[in-house]
Amino acid sequence: MTEAFFSSSDKVAAGRLRHLARTAPKGMHHGRNASGRSGASQDFSDFQPYAPGDDIRNVDWNVYVRTNQLFIKRFMDERELRVSVILDASRSMGGGRWLFARRLCGMLGLMALAADDHLHFFTAGEPTPSSFTAKGARNRNRFLGHLEQLQSPGGTGFAGAAASENLLGASVRYIVTDGLEPPASFRPLFRKLRKSAGEVRMVLLTDDRTDMPAGTRDVRFVDSETGKAVDVTLTASAMHRQQELRERHFSELAALCREYGIALLEAVEQEGAADFVSRKMRRAGWVR
Repeated sequence: MTEAFFSSSDKVAAGRLRHLARTAPKGMHHGRNASGRSGASQDFSDFQPYAPGDDIRNVDWNVYVRTNQLFIKRFMDERELRVSVILDASRSMGGGRWLFARRLCGMLGLMALAADDHLHFFTAGEPTPSSFTAKGARNRNRFLGHLEQLQSPGGTGFAGAAASENLLGASVRYIVTDGLEPPASFRPLFRKLRKSAGEVRMVLLTDDRTDMPAGTRDVRFVDSETGKAVDVTLTASAMHRQQELRERHFSELAALCREYGIALLEAVEQEGAADFVSRKMRRAGWVR
């Protein structure tokens, strides 16, 4: 993992944040999230070899004296969250948006790993999907390396591909996408997610720059999702119509999210992944 892809300061910031879930964590091993279980005692679960990033207070020094190896104790009272991140890898996610999306996934994943939560990450919408599953702070650099090496997106049909996956149970599930597919194409995915336990949150990636050229002229528009091109004469009325269609598209997607109980936040690429997580997601009550 290189500093150019994910800065040290963002890594530190991610380590200080935690995912919040309104439902009680479902994991069966030690984490840093209260389970809501009654009783003040911590029931011992098992031992795990110590790794850099683990809480030194959980080291069992009696075991160290006997074995000359460091082990940490795991308990049942504090249970892990199961955090799932689904990344849209369809063609429209290319360019600067792809870098921003991977950095955002990096923030979400590092937060989970630093808190000793269980992380499951996968891409959908590309010819060769990629996945990563891990738990514990020792896996942070490995996860960032995995994200950095992801190839540029080039497929189509993100929502359909994601819906066809075997979706593991999760306490919190994030969908990171630009939402440029027809809103109705998300319905099978949302329907499947509603049947699974846990909260679902969509992060909708947008760009505050306009792609519309100025003045009346002949232009060729290329659909970033399908690659299809269309020649049009660009006028003020045509630009206004295009803006109306865009607003209607995202309004329909937002309505579909509300129908299925999916929380939605818009992430502008220019604001940066770390700022989005620490400000907008914190205000929304998604992280603390």
